[in-house]
Amino acid sequence: MGSRPSTRGVGAALVAAMCVAPAVTGCGSSGAKAQTPPASSTQPGTPAQAAPAGRTQPPVVMPSGPKAHFTFSHRTSGGPIMVTTLKGARSGVTGKVWVWLPPEYKDPRYARSGFPVLMLYTGNTGVNYNFWAHEEVEPIQRTAVQMAKRHKAHPFIMVMPVLQMSTRQDTECSDIPGMPKMGTFLGDDVYAMVRANFRTLPGRDGWGLGGASSGAFCAVKLALQHPDRYRAAMSWAGYFEPEPQAGPRWTARQMRANSPTEMVRKHPDVRLFLLAGDRRMFRADKDRITAFQRLVRPPTTVKVEIQKNGGHYTADLAKLLPDILAWFTKTLPGPVPGR
Repeated sequence: MGSRPSTRGVGAALVAAMCVAPAVTGCGSSGAKAQTPPASSTQPGTPAQAAPAGRTQPPVVMPSGPKAHFTFSHRTSGGPIMVTTLKGARSGVTGKVWVWLPPEYKDPRYARSGFPVLMLYTGNTGVNYNFWAHEEVEPIQRTAVQMAKRHKAHPFIMVMPVLQMSTRQDTECSDIPGMPKMGTFLGDDVYAMVRANFRTLPGRDGWGLGGASSGAFCAVKLALQHPDRYRAAMSWAGYFEPEPQAGPRWTARQMRANSPTEMVRKHPDVRLFLLAGDRRMFRADKDRITAFQRLVRPPTTVKVEIQKNGGHYTADLAKLLPDILAWFTKTLPGPVPGR
């Protein structure tokens, strides 16, 4: 995935940045049930505040298991990254999933609070790797902590799975006959694992997807494919048509079934944030956004941000992290601590 810089490749700097050489128990709580009283939650774009006296906590889905086995992966300035090897019950795929919990997650004040979730998909092939989990590539955890302290962003649970099993199997986060069912792994199995192990928010409103380059295609595709599960998706330097380059060739029907361009014509209730740079050599990134934007109709909504002199490199993406986290904060509710 993402091997052609003119369309969706990550570019030399991104490829170089991705070549990074890098015991926490699971967070499940078997038998707990969802708490669903009507309650106040944070308004979009506002920091989490303690619930006023006499008012109930916002709804929270408590983890119910099965409990995943997480181990310590590595440390960032924003806190530790955990990792688990997930054996997908529905997909049959086994792949790594990295998770970062914001500092507030273990704060006693938030012990009965649900947190919004961001699924983050890496660029390039995403084989046994996800650059969002590595601060030296994309410092999103550090940025999130800094913004939360300034009341500029919600504390999000960040989930960072692999995208495919082999560089020779360009699955495009889809279920293609004869290939690993990565669409089911990412859309069903990873989603179910997060709900089973962490305190989340009920319904779809607390769930967002984000991706870079190849991962941006995945974020938009899965959001449009599962509008009952995800409220919002962010795409940086992405594309909106499948571009399989390896393994068995797709049929025209398979291409249409996994095309965000086709899915958006059904106008699902999803919010999209599309970003790209205007640097001349990466003009295709901007042009694809412009073409896709023309197809959007309510209730689908789209916000576009074109980065002046921006390109298709991790250094460009790093500059956009505050805007991305601010958009997700305005779009998704945040946790509310108790007293």
